[in-house]
Parts: sequence; C-alpha cells; structure tokens
Amino acid sequence: MAPQMELPRIPEPADETDVMREQLEYLIEHAALAGQCGCSDCQRYLRVRAVLLEIFAEPQRAKVQEMAPQWARAA
Repeated sequence: MAPQMELPRIPEPADETDVMREQLEYLIEHAALAGQCGCSDCQRYLRVRAVLLEIFAEPQRAKVQEMAPQWARAA
C-alpha cells in the first residue's frame, strides 16, 4: 500500500481591515521614528495621511462675486 501524501494547506486570506491597520501602524511608527526621512515609506505615509484627513479639510471658499450670478439664476 502506497503512503498517503498530505495535501499542502492553503492559509485563509487575511482580513483586509487587519492588513490595512497593520500597514497604517507601520507607517505611523516609521514616520515617528525616522522623522520623515523622505524614503518611499515616508512618501506612502504622507499620501495615506492626506487621503485619510481629506474629509476634515474645509471646502474651498468661492468669492461672492463669482457666486452671485449663480444665485441670481437659481432665484
């Protein structure tokens, strides 16, 4: 009787939120320790930070003179 071979185990895919959290923690730690040295990880940190904080940015203010014609048409 031939010995049975055990099939290789395929690991479960990692949870995306866990991976993102781990990457974000890594980038924050790198930026804190390296003081934003300008490497590719620092550049990634700055891009991620900008995207995550985008929601807190104030909308650009339009000049009243530019908005007046739009308001006149709406009325």
